Amino acid sequence: MSKNPFDKLKEVKSNDVPKQRVVPIKANKRDGEQSYTLWLDKELIKTLKIKAIEDNTNVKNIIEEAVRVYLK
Repeated sequence: MSKNPFDKLKEVKSNDVPKQRVVPIKANKRDGEQSYTLWLDKELIKTLKIKAIEDNTNVKNIIEEAVRVYLK
């Protein structure tokens, strides 16, 4: 007959229980951002990715800057 799992817990001695460590919560680095799905032409995305690599940046930064310039 199998033992009840709770019976096994009763056998654990208090000094055998591992201690938990309290870790402060890290601030979410995306608190000021919101997700938005956007469908673009495949060739445009490919060109954006290549440009991002050439400029040592990423597509997100290029699109954000383009939108900021457009909104001015």
